[in-house]
Amino acid sequence: MLDRLRLSAIVLLVLSPLAAKAETLNLLTWEKYISPRVLDAWRTETDSEIRQIYFDSAEGRDRILSDGNSEIDLAILNENATKLFRNKGMLQEISAASVPAIGYSVPRWRERCSGYGMPYFWGTLGIVYRADKTATPPTSWADLMQPAAELAGHIAMMGGSDDLLTPTLILAGKSVNTQSEADLKAAYASLRKQAPAVRTYDYVVTSLQNEAIGPELFMALAYSGDQFVLKGMDGHDWRYALPKEGSVLWVDCMAVTAASPRRALALRFLDFLNRPEISAMNAADLTMPTTNAAAMPLLPAAMREDAAIFPEQALIDNSHFYEENSAAVVQTRKRMLHSLLSFHDAR
Repeated sequence: MLDRLRLSAIVLLVLSPLAAKAETLNLLTWEKYISPRVLDAWRTETDSEIRQIYFDSAEGRDRILSDGNSEIDLAILNENATKLFRNKGMLQEISAASVPAIGYSVPRWRERCSGYGMPYFWGTLGIVYRADKTATPPTSWADLMQPAAELAGHIAMMGGSDDLLTPTLILAGKSVNTQSEADLKAAYASLRKQAPAVRTYDYVVTSLQNEAIGPELFMALAYSGDQFVLKGMDGHDWRYALPKEGSVLWVDCMAVTAASPRRALALRFLDFLNRPEISAMNAADLTMPTTNAAAMPLLPAAMREDAAIFPEQALIDNSHFYEENSAAVVQTRKRMLHSLLSFHDAR
């Protein structure tokens, strides 16, 4: 009997570490938004896996995260979504005590994550285009909203109500955060006028993988850095333009859900991800601007000096952050989006 108990104890001691090693974190994220080398390094260090669940719009992300059965441990959120889900009690607070490496984050970006997310990447909203299909490189939001005849039917916009409205609001000289119903109605009218030239309102990185649509996309509303992803996907010369009228600055935060049964491991992953050498590897592999001050010197000089990745200060100064809108304005924007999609699909 004693030998049997000893054997049982040995089995438990052997199996318990294996059970811990088998843990998998569920990460809600954009597609192609974390380096495979980073995931390999995490797996080697911890024997844990990262399972990625993709979204291609803010609305889609919010639906998944709001589903109590989604079992999401970590999520990529913009600064306003971080505040929204924080206020709902759905996120774990992040501090130097729980994630020591957060101290490497640039204070400006850390503040935008409101203490409930770790700054991940930052960038701008602009225009991506295929150089071989665009006679004149775009310099203005007007080049997207009133595209040249040869680009009609080859435009991709976005399905998020904030980003979708930004080009036309900026062109009209209005705030991207306007709560004026008149401003929003005028922006909606401009989007309807553009609609015949639009091939899809799905995110261009997602759409490019659709064999029926991808080869027909020549210009799109996109985020800085998307040009490198697109070029890696189809081999074409995709480029990025930040319109002269200005744009919006965004920062993505990586948050831990309050409901995660693996919160300790999720917090450890954040700390791992923000180590300077890991943050630099991630940024270099994805060609994205890091939010980590200590990682900047570790990036290749050519990358640090690339204005498509780190825009000139004058363009940054002419850009804005999204701010929180009232619930009524959020619903108005969503209704406009749904109406626009219905109008487009009916054509």
